[in-house]
Amino acid sequence: MPVAGVFDVNRDVADDLARDFSVPVVHDTLDSALAACGTTGVFDLALPPAVLLDTVKRLPKGATALLQKPLGPDGDAAREIVAALKARDITAATNFQLRFTPSMLAIEDAIRKGLFGEVVDVDVHLAVYMPWELWSFIPHMKAVEMPLHSIHYLDWIRGLLGEPDSIFAKAVKHPRYPDLADARSSIILDYGDRVRCALSLNHTYNFGPEHIDATIRVEGTRGAAHLTVGYLIDYVQPVPERLEIVTEGNSWTHLPLAGERMPDSFAYVMANLQRFAAGEDDCLVTDVTDSMRTMLLVDAGLESSRKGGVRPKS
Repeated sequence: MPVAGVFDVNRDVADDLARDFSVPVVHDTLDSALAACGTTGVFDLALPPAVLLDTVKRLPKGATALLQKPLGPDGDAAREIVAALKARDITAATNFQLRFTPSMLAIEDAIRKGLFGEVVDVDVHLAVYMPWELWSFIPHMKAVEMPLHSIHYLDWIRGLLGEPDSIFAKAVKHPRYPDLADARSSIILDYGDRVRCALSLNHTYNFGPEHIDATIRVEGTRGAAHLTVGYLIDYVQPVPERLEIVTEGNSWTHLPLAGERMPDSFAYVMANLQRFAAGEDDCLVTDVTDSMRTMLLVDAGLESSRKGGVRPKS
């Protein structure tokens, strides 16, 4: 997947990127980059959410684009972005690469084959350290954890279980990050009375390697999967994922995985987009129209967080 050229509002950043990855061209302006690519390549918009809409409106008609998540600052912006893409006949996907990690592909395959029976429990549990300070635009955001991190889990769970009936959530700050709107979340997705779906997301655990936890568990009536999310255990020096599965009548088994989240899942999102645009894939898995539903779910979670819970009667 050769990179034909790169542009950034900070020329030094673009020059460094081009040098590190042997990108042949650094464009002086966005217009130059747009003109050079036209409709023959893919625009990868790795931008802060606040500037996505204006950039999308400048893409050539009939182009192909990959948009980094989130799809704008909120659900309303996502609607505008999707409408602008459709108006310009642009084929576009969102970089929700969690759906394409080797572990999630394996879990999805097991569920599709009926190895786990009916899925009745999905649990995501994190107690890790996330270096939020690496991203300069984050302190300017009205919400952080749900739109930037747990959005991946919400998107993946939607792909796994479909649309939830509702969402219960609470996002909270941390004294270490006084300028951030929030840094941790607790989320429950309501799938009726047969499925429990809960997410406990603590990104500020900073007491050494002991007791760090980054696990995802999927349970069915006839089997289950347990995943250690290695790349979250140490964000700067990630370790491989570890997936174990069990099926009815068998013991827990470590399932070897081919590839890793970085770079494979990112490559798979881009490959799916390229193949769909070329007519080789029937389904664009992370189509922006579907991604908009994930954005609206995040909005609902943030609304739930603002409204708070039910007070017990005195």
